[in-house]
Amino acid sequence: MATTQTKNTIPNIDGVFQHASEAQEQFAAAARKVGSAYLDSYEKTVDRATELQLKMAESTQQDWITSIAKTQADFARELTSTYTNTARTLLK
Repeated sequence: MATTQTKNTIPNIDGVFQHASEAQEQFAAAARKVGSAYLDSYEKTVDRATELQLKMAESTQQDWITSIAKTQADFARELTSTYTNTARTLLK
């Protein structure tokens, strides 16, 4: 009788692997959501910073400063777009 009780207490290994697999999938889905939210926030932050930079440059009423600021803002936006698009592709 003691051997029967021992056999019943051994966990079903398939069930353990199934549970671990489901937990891993849930964790990966949550990580993708957080990553996507981070990228959205990053894009908005860069956009706001470049807009502020452009407003400050335009307030100087110096064409050459405004031109440099626009060029730098365009570069920052292009770089950010490339970074976030690549990161989103990897999150899928």
